[in-house]
Order: sequence, then structure tokens, then C-alpha cells
Amino acid sequence: MMKNTFTKSVAALALLGALPSVAATASYAGALCTSVSGFKTPSIFRSGRLINQTGEAIEVVCPVQRNVVAPTFNENASFLITVRDPHLTENVCCTATVTEPDGTAIASDSGCTSGADTAAPKSISLNLATVFASVNGYIALRCELPGPYAGHQTALSSFYVAE
Repeated sequence: MMKNTFTKSVAALALLGALPSVAATASYAGALCTSVSGFKTPSIFRSGRLINQTGEAIEVVCPVQRNVVAPTFNENASFLITVRDPHLTENVCCTATVTEPDGTAIASDSGCTSGADTAAPKSISLNLATVFASVNGYIALRCELPGPYAGHQTALSSFYVAE
């Protein structure tokens, strides 16, 4: 009897290990993002920042690990993006999106920096509404980084995700 209970317990734990992970928080380096506009490649620094030294505006897409609790697959995420924005007339803008496997967006939020600052980092906060996304749905973060201004480059330093 004891051996049978032990076997069932081990089987249950193995099954739980195969399910998506529990909702959590994670910090990501800007260097994980990849350019999706034009043919110019931004610079990646050892610090983990993605710096736009291309001479023109670029758009980047950043991967986000989706952490949901089965069987509901409800998505509720907030983002805190840290950037450097030295540009006087253009802003860094980011959009977070929950998407179905076929690419259909089901929830999104956007935000931009305001004003220029060559020394201090700026933050963009985004909050996605709670939605049901299927098991193969995904989350993505997309940011637009202006080109250099007066010798200073725009940078995507990091992004923090809470689910």
C-alpha cells in the first residue's frame, strides 16, 4: 500500500513539473532584444544594454518568458522598461502585447518617455489587462529607439516583467 501511494505521488509531481511555471517576476537585459527595422544592427554592450548607434531610428522586439498557471492560462502582466533618452524632439516608445499563436493581438499597452536627459535613465510603465491567452500564446515587447542626438545615443537598458 505504501509503495503504491509513493508511486502515485512521484507521478503527480512529474506531471506538475511538465506544466507551465507559476506566475513570477523576471528582469531582462536590453541586449536580448533584436532589431526588426532596416538593415542596421544596434550595439550590444557587456553591461547588457542595447544602444542605438545606427544613426537613425530603429525598432526592436524583445522576447518575454510567459509564466501562467494551468489550466486557466490567464495573462496579467506589467512591465517597467528602463531606457536612456537624450533626444530633444523624439521619444522612446514601447508596446507590450499578449498574442494568440496565430499572431492575433488580444491585449496591449503602450507608453513613451517625455523630454530629454543625457545623464539619468527614464522609465516606461506598461500594464496589460487580464486576458485569456491559449496555451501557445505569447507576450512580446516592442520598442522604438530614436537615432543619436547631439552625440548621445538612445539605449534600452533593461525591462522588468511581473505576471
